Amino acid sequence: MLTAKAEQRLQISTVPVERKTLPRVLRVGGMIVVPDGARIAVTAPVTGTLRVSASAASAAAGSTVEQGSVMYQLQPLLSPEREIPTAAERVAMASARADLVAAGIVADGDARQSKAELDAAQIALGRAQTLLAERVGSQRDVDDAVARTQVAMKALEAATERSQLLQQLTLDVEQKATAAIPIIAPFSGVLQTMLSSPGQAVSAGDVLFELVNLQQVWVRVGMYPGRLAVIDRESPVQVSELGNAEDAATAVPVTAPPTADPLSASVDLYYAVSNEDRRFHPNERVEVVVPLSTDEETLVIPRASVLRDIHGTAWVYVRRAEQTFERQRVEVQFTTADLSVLSRGPAPGTEVVVDGAAELFGTEFGAGK
Repeated sequence: MLTAKAEQRLQISTVPVERKTLPRVLRVGGMIVVPDGARIAVTAPVTGTLRVSASAASAAAGSTVEQGSVMYQLQPLLSPEREIPTAAERVAMASARADLVAAGIVADGDARQSKAELDAAQIALGRAQTLLAERVGSQRDVDDAVARTQVAMKALEAATERSQLLQQLTLDVEQKATAAIPIIAPFSGVLQTMLSSPGQAVSAGDVLFELVNLQQVWVRVGMYPGRLAVIDRESPVQVSELGNAEDAATAVPVTAPPTADPLSASVDLYYAVSNEDRRFHPNERVEVVVPLSTDEETLVIPRASVLRDIHGTAWVYVRRAEQTFERQRVEVQFTTADLSVLSRGPAPGTEVVVDGAAELFGTEFGAGK
């Protein structure tokens, strides 16, 4: 029992024990993983030699590339089978070459003939116009000459176009046989590895580089199967780097392939978290705060009310009467930033000491604060 002066000097304050429903959470470890489909290995489509691209001359592992960036130019190489054609292939190629040459000669001859016919039609038109001007010809002759000129002009245009198409076809075939193939980045991301270099000869299917999209990453949380029943699997979780729990990011549940680890007797839960600032890195260990679905009404008191002795036992001081306080044992279930949740303690409404609790403890046992 204290005197009124002693209670005033110790500045003792009390609050009542309350029953509250608090959301419960579970702090577990997790790992940052790359989502399925966010990592891709770009391979060579054909056998050839790599040439450096001007847009990706300084690209290196760890650098960021944009979607559509040309990483390499692949110069195709003819395979031995194509370099040494069979007899049937040689006959077919010779026949195709002869047909192409013949078609080109015919088209060129048609163009020349049409040009000559147009010249003759224009001469006839000029003569008919002269006779009409001298009043010795008729308008009908002029009209016929104009019609023949227009027909000849259209025939020349058609022949010229046919000849140009054959020439362009020949050029396309020759160019496609030796044209370089651009190797582009399929999406924006980070170059994980560069497995080739300019000047290197590669075969079809060889991996040239690996690209990973880290705009969004997954958090894999290994959970003991016995806890799954009490976990709220539909709610978001808080993810933070180890030792930086105050700056947490929100991650939402995602549907992922079911995985488990038999060695640790755990099953995996997956959550997606935004990573546009490249805050998290693949395979990084993180802390995850998972909400539980077992909210219940419990006894709560301020954390400052709880004192512990040298054995770790938790105690509080309760007010029994004016200037009368009694030390009582409690069992702390878990704590939050400001509250201690009790599994056993004083009845609701009981006044417990907050400010001055340590002073009462020292007064009782003859020690200072």
